[in-house]
Amino acid sequence: MDVCFNIDSEPGHILNLVSDFETGVVVNGQLIGAKQMEDKKLHTYFGTITVSYKPQGIRVDASTEHIILNDGKGNHTLSWAATATATLSSVKVSIVKDTQMTVTVNEKISVMVLLHRVWKKNPVSVDFLGLYIPNENKYSPGVHGLIGDFSNEPEVKVYNFHEGADPMKMQATMEVKGNKLAVTRGWQKDYRKDRKRGSDVFCWFIHNSGKGFIDGHYKNYIVPQLDSFYQQH
Repeated sequence: MDVCFNIDSEPGHILNLVSDFETGVVVNGQLIGAKQMEDKKLHTYFGTITVSYKPQGIRVDASTEHIILNDGKGNHTLSWAATATATLSSVKVSIVKDTQMTVTVNEKISVMVLLHRVWKKNPVSVDFLGLYIPNENKYSPGVHGLIGDFSNEPEVKVYNFHEGADPMKMQATMEVKGNKLAVTRGWQKDYRKDRKRGSDVFCWFIHNSGKGFIDGHYKNYIVPQLDSFYQQH
């Protein structure tokens, strides 16, 4: 059962995605805004994604411009324009030219970042990053974050299926973590295999920025720095 939700936050905000104190791994994403509003709404995207490995002081910052590796002694800048691999102690960075980057920590935790380029003169859209984190990652039991929280999948029950306002999108009730949520059948795009069109992944869409499905409010996951851990509220 796939579940999806949008976080409607603001450009500049940094969202914590994975926070694992025990292993020392942090994954954060900073948002950028579209060039202008669409339907009275400014869409946001990831403009920078940072993977930090605290025990060795290693940090990888991927933006739509370039990739910066920092080992605590200095910065190394890598370009999206070439296929390359770099290893800093327990952290491996692999870049596929103009396509994607994978950061692997201790061969246990990996994060894939996809580069999405848009036509420069597009009136609305901007270049942005996509993020894919595999289920097989081996975190410690205390992992947190908008994605880390779901490494232990909650028990979910969906029932009371009925037609919604849009006949293409069925509605239902979801029971999760003691909450009853109204959910809508929809789909999201997965761009890992088809870079241009993406493939549709059908999912139960949770409204109100994931309220009732994520722990607490999404604003709890806003952190001050690109390498900050999630602070429990």
